[in-house]
Amino acid sequence: MNMVNQAFGRLLRHKRGELKLSQSGLAAKLQWPQTTVSRVEQGQRGVTLLELLAVAKACRCSAADLLGELGGLTVNAARNQAPSSQPGFTAGFSFAFASEEVMLAQLASYGVRFLGTETQPTFTTLPLEEVLLAALHFSNEPRLFEALPSLVLKSALTLDWNKLLSGAYTLHLQNRLGMVVAAALQLKTVTSGVDKKVWSMLQAAHGTLAKGKLDHEEFVGPRPKTDEALALLRSRTPGWLSFWHGTGSADLKSFQRYLSL
Repeated sequence: MNMVNQAFGRLLRHKRGELKLSQSGLAAKLQWPQTTVSRVEQGQRGVTLLELLAVAKACRCSAADLLGELGGLTVNAARNQAPSSQPGFTAGFSFAFASEEVMLAQLASYGVRFLGTETQPTFTTLPLEEVLLAALHFSNEPRLFEALPSLVLKSALTLDWNKLLSGAYTLHLQNRLGMVVAAALQLKTVTSGVDKKVWSMLQAAHGTLAKGKLDHEEFVGPRPKTDEALALLRSRTPGWLSFWHGTGSADLKSFQRYLSL
């Protein structure tokens, strides 16, 4: 059973207890069948991003607060497990998170390849949410950062956003994920035929991540060595990127070219 789902189930039971609601009472607030509340609380079913927002509203808190608590629960549950299985990830995640070569091989299995880069063979393919989290760990490399927004955009309807967001919070990668989601939203002006649900999900994810934004600077590319060069780079950083305390160049055409992969 998925550790994230189990942790969220315990969290939902706790929140329901604080509200002094029965399962049927909470179900009425959420407009869910009572059986759905029961399955979620037992860890037998995960929740979508939109369902997570509904739970936050019913519990009178923010989605960021829920994800923060969820991250703590998954870490506590994983303390007695091997590092490779923390926090609720598959056994191979730690290798992709620690090794850029392994991470690139996993990205290649989802169609993202880079010219001039030989990828290692991979004997198993990690879930896309885990591949994205591993890639975020190395996303200060500009070429990699440019490839992620289109992958998120193309996969938005099939991603387990609950796992991706809670994983980003647990690993302190919410700013980097926010940067990627914000970049994906920039593609709306140059992309047609995308389901409206995709833009809604990306906007909801962006808002959720923004509520838990970390107050430290992230660089796309190397950090400039002089104060003058740093000031110039900051002045050239687009507003949507600097919102996430990101600093670097971001070319919409660079993001766009990965859409055809």
